[in-house]
Amino acid sequence: MIRRDVLKLGSVATAGLMMPGALAAVGLRRAPELVLIDDRSAEGRMFGAVAVESGARVVMAGQDMLSMWHGPLRGASLAGLCGLTTYADMVVIAGLAAEARRSFALRIAHRHEAGATVHQLMDGPLNSLPILAAAADRWPAGAWSIMTGDLGAVGKRGGTESVRPTARTGMFWSWSIA
Repeated sequence: MIRRDVLKLGSVATAGLMMPGALAAVGLRRAPELVLIDDRSAEGRMFGAVAVESGARVVMAGQDMLSMWHGPLRGASLAGLCGLTTYADMVVIAGLAAEARRSFALRIAHRHEAGATVHQLMDGPLNSLPILAAAADRWPAGAWSIMTGDLGAVGKRGGTESVRPTARTGMFWSWSIA
């Protein structure tokens, strides 16, 4: 191989490693196989209901995430795994993904502040925030539609009630593994 070719390949590989979110977004529009939700919240239940209607397998993350992953979910693939969970559960999943040399295709923080939900895109398609804004009180269904490319998910039957943020502060994360 010519030295120039080696340098070109090296620079392309380096650029690819520096942009995992952008490259991973290409695989974002596939049907998630396994969905983890925090069922203690209305947001998680709505996300789960829309996912079930789309045919996904939904698992309630009501226990220690590591115990669940190495117990009932032993052998499950990280490919296509997505969820709407707390920050702590998302960090555990990030560690598992890093061990498997996978990255996030999508990460959005959903923070409740003063009776409203504020969305902050960390990784993923730039058009995600307008979709969540259009979904308004049904933003968990909007997050599902971003993950699957199914823009009709916001109007699906599951979880037809709106999610009204409470006065409490809190944060959820919607995420998808590439």
